[in-house]
Amino acid sequence: MKYSIFDVDGTILDSMKIWDVLASRTVRSLGKVPEANLDQIVAKMSLEESSSYIKEHYQLSCSEAQIKAEVLKQLATFYREEVQLKPGFKDFISHFDSRNVIATTSDKALVQQALQRLGIDAYFEKIFTCTEIGKSKKEPDIYLACAQYFHQKPENVFVFEDASHCIQTAKKAGFQVVGVQDSEDISSDCDGYIEDWRQIGGTTLCRDRK
Repeated sequence: MKYSIFDVDGTILDSMKIWDVLASRTVRSLGKVPEANLDQIVAKMSLEESSSYIKEHYQLSCSEAQIKAEVLKQLATFYREEVQLKPGFKDFISHFDSRNVIATTSDKALVQQALQRLGIDAYFEKIFTCTEIGKSKKEPDIYLACAQYFHQKPENVFVFEDASHCIQTAKKAGFQVVGVQDSEDISSDCDGYIEDWRQIGGTTLCRDRK
C-alpha cells in the first residue's frame, strides 16, 4: 500500500495562472497600485500571511479578514467554473494504488468545489490546509500532519509537489518527494520527477530523475 500527499495548485489543477496575478488583482480592486513583483513576493505565503502583508505594505484601512474575503471572491469563480485538471491526472489517479490526501495552501471549500466539479474528490480521503495547520509550506507541519493521519513515518509517504520550496521542505522532513513539472525547474531537487501525467500510468509511480 502506498501513502501519498498531493499538492493542488500546479500539481493536480492547472491553476497557477490565477495565482500569478491574484495578489495584484486584489490590490487593484482595493484601490491601490501593486508593486511590480507583488505576486512573486507573496507566492510562498499562506492566504493569511499574504493578506497581512497586503494590509501592512499598502497601509489599507480594511481588515485582514476583508482582504482575505476579496481574494476568495475572485478565487471562487475561478475554482467553481474555470479551473481544469492537469492533463492526464484523472486517468493517473483512477489507477493509482494508494491512500491519498491533499495538502494545500488554498481554501478548503474552493478546493472541494473544484475536485467535485472535475470528478476526482472521491480519490482523496481528507484535505489538509495551511490555514488549519497554522503554518505555511515553508515549514513541514502540514506534511507531518498528513503522515500522522496515515499513522506512517515520513519515509513511508510520497509527496507530490510542483514548487521548489515545498519540495525542499518535504525532503528535509524525510518524505519521498515526486516533483511535478509546472513552471519551475525542480528535477534536481526530488526523488522522482513527472514531466506530464499523461506519460505515466497509475501503476508506475514516476520516472526516476536519474
